[in-house]
Amino acid sequence: MKNKALAIFGIVTYILSVLSSAEDLEGNSTAPDILIIISGIATLVFFVMVTVRLWKEARNLSIIFFSSSIILFILTIIQVLTSPSYGSLVIILMNIAKVIYFIVFIWVVIKLFKMKRIETAKKITEETP
Repeated sequence: MKNKALAIFGIVTYILSVLSSAEDLEGNSTAPDILIIISGIATLVFFVMVTVRLWKEARNLSIIFFSSSIILFILTIIQVLTSPSYGSLVIILMNIAKVIYFIVFIWVVIKLFKMKRIETAKKITEETP
């Protein structure tokens, strides 16, 4: 899969994750279970592929993306398992983690779109005497 295709796949997985997080007024999930499963699997595949792809080119970005994803995952589990008395702190931390994850996600997608140009520029520079 090329870098641009991976970036588009990432955008699709993000849209799927937003669609699968739909809830009614009582907080119950309204998304079909199959959509949640497909979204989770696609997000996991994107996560692994991006981490591996960016490791050589932008190791720091790969580590930041990995870290922000893990922190968001852990906070989601904590939110589900904690009592309502700790809920407000967890919700605040979760919202901060979501914003950070979104910014890093956009950064990753931009990097994936630009990586082909960087590789092409390196090849042109190496070929010229």
